[in-house]
Formats: sequence, C-alpha cells, structure tokens
Amino acid sequence: MAARADLIAFGRAAAARLGYAYRMLAIKASPPWKAALVGLGLAAAASRIGPGSSPCVGPAATPDVDAGDAAAAIGAPVHVHVKLRAGGPLAAALGPLASRAEAMFAPLPPGADDDRARWLRVRADSPAAARRLAERLAADPAVEQAFVAPVITLPSHRGAAAPRAGESCPITTPSFESYQGYLGPAPHGIDAPAAWRRGFRGAGVWFADIEGGWNAAHEDLPGDRIAHVAGRPIRDPSWRAHGTAVLGEVVGRDNGKGVVGIAPDVERVLTSSIGGLSVAGAIDAAARALRPGDVLLVELQGAGPRGRFLPVEYWDDVFDAIRAATRRGVVVIEAAGNGGEDLDHPAYDRKLDRARRDSGAIMVGAGGPPRGGFVDRARLDFSNYGGRVDVQGWGRKVATLDYGDLQACDEPARDRHYTGEFAGTSSASPIVAGAAVILEGIARQRGAAIAPAALRDLLRRTGTPQAGDTREAIGPRPDLDRAIRALTVGARE
Repeated sequence: MAARADLIAFGRAAAARLGYAYRMLAIKASPPWKAALVGLGLAAAASRIGPGSSPCVGPAATPDVDAGDAAAAIGAPVHVHVKLRAGGPLAAALGPLASRAEAMFAPLPPGADDDRARWLRVRADSPAAARRLAERLAADPAVEQAFVAPVITLPSHRGAAAPRAGESCPITTPSFESYQGYLGPAPHGIDAPAAWRRGFRGAGVWFADIEGGWNAAHEDLPGDRIAHVAGRPIRDPSWRAHGTAVLGEVVGRDNGKGVVGIAPDVERVLTSSIGGLSVAGAIDAAARALRPGDVLLVELQGAGPRGRFLPVEYWDDVFDAIRAATRRGVVVIEAAGNGGEDLDHPAYDRKLDRARRDSGAIMVGAGGPPRGGFVDRARLDFSNYGGRVDVQGWGRKVATLDYGDLQACDEPARDRHYTGEFAGTSSASPIVAGAAVILEGIARQRGAAIAPAALRDLLRRTGTPQAGDTREAIGPRPDLDRAIRALTVGARE
C-alpha cells in the first residue's frame, strides 16, 4: 500500500508540473483510474523534460508531426484536440491513451481560472483513427469537446511568380522600394513615411510571427534581432519563403537595397513554428514571451466544415490561446483566410461573430491594390469577408523578400531573393501588423501601450474606407497619418 501511495503521489507531482488540468484530474480520480492518471502525468511530463526541450518557451516540440505539418510531411500523424469539462468527472476515455496524450499549453499557476488549462491533444495513427477517437472522446461526459485538428496551410494565394530564368545575380542588390506601393500615402497605401518623418519606426516594440519557417540569414532581415522561441521550423522551401516574405514586409532592413519594412527599427523579432506543435501551442508560446503592447501575427488558415479556408480562431483551442494573449495586452493580428467565404454563414454557428464571442484579435482581409486589373481597396475574390473582418491590406502585388521573381540569386539559402508578387491574406496581414507596431511604438514612447481593442478601433475609424461591394466587408485600409493625428489629439485630451 505504501508503495502504491508513493506511486500515486509521484504521479500527482508530475501532473502538477503540467498545470491545473492534470492536478484537477488527479484530485477527482476514483481508484480504478488513478494508475492511468499517473501514466498520463508521467508521459506528458517526460515529453517536456526530455532532450531538446526548453523550459522557457512553453510546450516542447515532440518527435511526431501534427496536422499543421501536412504540407511538409505527407502521411504524418494527426491529433485530436480535447477540451475537458470544467469541474466535471474524470474523463474515463483518456485512461488507455496515457502514452498518446499531452497538455496543449504550458503549465498555468495553481488554481488559475483559464480555459487553456483544460486542453489536451491526443495523437492518432491515421485520419480515420482520429475521427473514431474524436467521436469516442466527445461522448465522454467529462469532455466538453473533441475534434480532429484541422489541416493548416499558409494564407497565400497561388504563391509568388517563379524566378526569372537566365539573369545573373548583381554584385549588390538594387533598391526595390519603388515597387512597395503599400507603403505610400493614402488612399493607395498606409502612409508609412508619415510615421517615419515623425521619427516613429517601431523602436521599443517586439514582434512575433506564427507560421512554419523563415530564413533569418536573408540579407535584408535583422538576423541579429531574430530569435526562435518554439516549435520545429519546417524546412520545406515554400514555408521558408513564405515566412521570410512576411518578415520582410514588417521588419525588412532600411539599408538602401532590396525592400524596407514598415517598422524597420523593431527591437526584437520572435518566430514560433507549428512544426511539432499545435497552432494554439505555437501562438501561446510566443505570446508568453511578449509584453503588453507587443504585436503577434498569425499567418495561418485551416480547412473548415464547408471545405473552405477559415481564420484559425474558428477552432476553440486557438481562440482560447488568442484570447489569453489579448487579455494580457498583446496585440494579435490574424489573417482572415483565403476561402472566399462569408464568415457570417450559418454553418459557422456564429463562432466568427464578435457579438457572440471576441478573441480580441484584429482580423485582416485582402483588398485590391491600385494596379491595373484590380479595384483599389475592393475585396479580392479569394478573401474571406464578414462582420468579423476588421481591416484590409494589399492582397496582390506586394514586394518583399524571397521567391525570386524580382531578383533570384542562386545562393543555397536564397539569401538574396526578392518578389513583387506576394499575395493573399498572407501579404495583407503583415501590412496591418507593421502599422500596429508603429502605433504601439508611439504609445510606448509616451509611457503606455494601446490596448488591443482600442488599437483595433483606431485602425478602423481612421482607415481609408473599403471600395467595391461593401456588403462583403473586409474593412478599411490603415492610414498611419490619420491614426497618428488621432493619437495626438487623444493624448492632448
């Protein structure tokens, strides 16, 4: 009996390391399930303290690959995401799954009233097995919900153009800033120079990007200020090019060559990958490393119940992660996705209706650029739309890093590739993120961050209005000159 008691005590100690969820289960366990909980606690604890884990960045990357890696690793395992019912009985169905289950989020303080403490993910061997497992878990009275993790992709649209063949690489990269119309004055751009002339270039603000991979060694990125905080970077070239392009829009160096980022003086850049992590886990790990007034960008989308791409907050584990971040004062910018979908459709059960629930994120749609063949600020046909979409950025013809249609140099790491064709809500969202960094930098210099909800309102009421069919809402395009003037008036009042 003493040995058994010691084992249970040890299991409870291991469970405590995982936070409130496991502690809650261990306390409520009836005798037949205590051994299962010990196994669950030990297995999950071991996954956190094994080789390669980092105690300061949240959940450690596991050897398996979740659905978020689907584009890079065909046939990889999938996961069922499980939310336990608050204060309910023990989830009996979890007992036999101890070796396959882990807490989705890093441990929270004892007694914390936080929905993140109730989330687990359970590995399945195949999509069919995952569906069966989700159905079985959803039937357990102790489980609030269980669903198969969606396949996650990048919200870019048809990618950038292929590199131009037969051209030599110049000794020094020329400037491509003339291609960056999204930087220019309103109504065509967000008027970044209006901020720069006032000395506001993102200083003092930290910026995080959540997706799959990046090339921090690109000549036009501040590699000395970039730190990776969680997840295993996906090595697939399409993920790396996408992440590099996103960073270029926001933090590209102002060095007279290539492009310049909207906020080139940002103090610190964090990257968090979905390789080996859930989307929610990658967001949470980065958000924990940020401060109130810092900016976090989510560059992902998922396949929804109608088979169309949706913003990732549609799934409740991601919603809980984003809401926890914004409640701490972290500004979250989220791509609306490229499903061409009305987010107010009844099939979504008002999960993307702010009147029902609000993650606090600023959601971004894709508008046309002021270029031939497009209607400036009108919704592009692939962009999701609806009352939940707050603001828009250029969804076509965005000049930034990588891909290679503007310049393709054959270095192995593609350190000198540039594009003029980045597209999608992928290209639109970093434009808004850059504007957010600028505005939070102004506020930081004045001694107080702008709360996420207040910043969302500021961008909406000072932006250049949407054109085209405004019933398909994607919101206005940010106008930094007007936003800064509104901030100045507010500060005087």
